[in-house]
Amino acid sequence: MEKDNGFDTYCKEIFEDGPFSGYHAELHVIHGKQDDVVVANDIEGNAKKVVNFCSNNYTGLASDKRIVAAAKKTLDTHGYGLSSAPLMCGFQDIHQQLERELSEFHGTEDTLLYPSGYHTNVGFFCACFGEEDAIFSDEFNHSSIIDGVKLSRAKKFVYKHLDLDHLEELLKGAEDYRFKCIVTEGIFSMDGDILELPKYVELAKKYGAVFYLDECHATGVIGKTGKGTVEYWGMEPSDVDLISSTLGKAISGGGGGYTTGKRNMINYLRQCSKTFIFSNSLCSPIIGASLEALRIFREDPGIFTRIKEKGMRFRQGIKAAGFEVYGDDDCPICPVSVTDEHLARHFEIELFKKGYYTIGLGFPIFEQGLSRLRIIVTATHTIEQIDGLIQAFKEVAEECNFWKNLEGYRQKVEDGLVIGKPDWWKPLAAKAKL
Repeated sequence: MEKDNGFDTYCKEIFEDGPFSGYHAELHVIHGKQDDVVVANDIEGNAKKVVNFCSNNYTGLASDKRIVAAAKKTLDTHGYGLSSAPLMCGFQDIHQQLERELSEFHGTEDTLLYPSGYHTNVGFFCACFGEEDAIFSDEFNHSSIIDGVKLSRAKKFVYKHLDLDHLEELLKGAEDYRFKCIVTEGIFSMDGDILELPKYVELAKKYGAVFYLDECHATGVIGKTGKGTVEYWGMEPSDVDLISSTLGKAISGGGGGYTTGKRNMINYLRQCSKTFIFSNSLCSPIIGASLEALRIFREDPGIFTRIKEKGMRFRQGIKAAGFEVYGDDDCPICPVSVTDEHLARHFEIELFKKGYYTIGLGFPIFEQGLSRLRIIVTATHTIEQIDGLIQAFKEVAEECNFWKNLEGYRQKVEDGLVIGKPDWWKPLAAKAKL
């Protein structure tokens, strides 16, 4: 008789009676291209035209006709796939050109392309650090950083989010390690916080630590010409040892990642980073589209002003409507607090019905009481679309008596009394089929 390994049952029950009970991520199928207005499926699978406020398409270039034309042209000149890793025969002249142009864009010495942003971070930590080393990581860093640090087997020190005093306290107690590395994001993707970079660079220099900056949500988003957190704070590129970023968000949106920085460090990664060495190269159309995006950045730096101004309009409007929004005013990631994870799901569903595509995020991604809708405003959203979303938020809040129940729920969270679904949301959960 075959013995049941139990894993299939485990995978089923964890969402029924386990810690993920009541939470299930849904795939909203999009019909057609990624844009500010898309046709997407609702929870019952019905296609609906909606304004998209949850994409990382900050510059609005993902389906821009210039980007599409560049990708098509590259298909004709360089083909589609490489079928090889870069160090074999998977590195074309356009890959080399993109690495050089990314270095020029950031003002750095050298750049290395990776298959994704995840590969970039995991590949760095695994190649560069081991048991003799110490890595200091913000508690809200991306999962790719967390996984990379874990796989490196270095000693991990996690400091409280944006808490410089805690970071310095940890650095003081870590004198006996071969290498020390501070890793943080420039913009935190779930919170909209912009790192106060000068103070972190100062600490890194004071304690002789490598400084590694993840700019996936900052490149092409902040700074006068889109160069990210370094430019935003008026610092020199050489102040940061290495920057990791992505081609999958503001830069054309097609996928792929890269590390850029000091030449010796990049060369080391080129020889030793397994996620680079043992992965296929990025397909040629992504490279062509990314080169076109950098050209657009050079010719139209006003795109970054538009991102800032439109993000600010939403922030000011949603605050005026009475909602709390996390993060910095200059950041287009606008997490709107709704406290409870089931309420976040309710807002998501009801906003979709009103024509606005958003994503509700809650437990287990965040602690109870910190659930939110992560709104992303792009350079190409219209004023009417932004104001319409604010009005829709107000309508959903009124329909579910949000303001009446909010303070009482927050007090329960503070008192540690909230376990599972709050009673006053059960009718809403039933209505939304949660």
